[in-house]
Amino acid sequence: MSRILVCTLLLLGTPMLCQQQPQNQDPAIPNTQASPENTAPTDQSEQPLQDKSAGNERIQSNLQSAFDDDPTLSGADLTANVNDESITLTGTVQSYLQHQRVLQLASTYTRNRQIVDKVTVK
Repeated sequence: MSRILVCTLLLLGTPMLCQQQPQNQDPAIPNTQASPENTAPTDQSEQPLQDKSAGNERIQSNLQSAFDDDPTLSGADLTANVNDESITLTGTVQSYLQHQRVLQLASTYTRNRQIVDKVTVK
């Protein structure tokens, strides 16, 4: 009886453990430790702006790759523009299902940005 209980708990608990992800980590920006050679910025006042810009570009590139690699979005013509306040989605999709998938993918990169949806369904 106890073997059945243990097996049941393992079967039910394993999927939940596998799906957990860190809550405050952006999938486009890995959590990296600062190394000594990367800790000396050339201009202290410009560094945060460069970091944000590079982060936005990385998110934009990763989101565009997600669109291109997703089989659900085959035939879609999509563009994502990312800045500190928003992710603007433009282009066309063939179906409502594709439109929902675009919004779902974009929402994984929002952090505190809003999604501006300018995607049209043909």
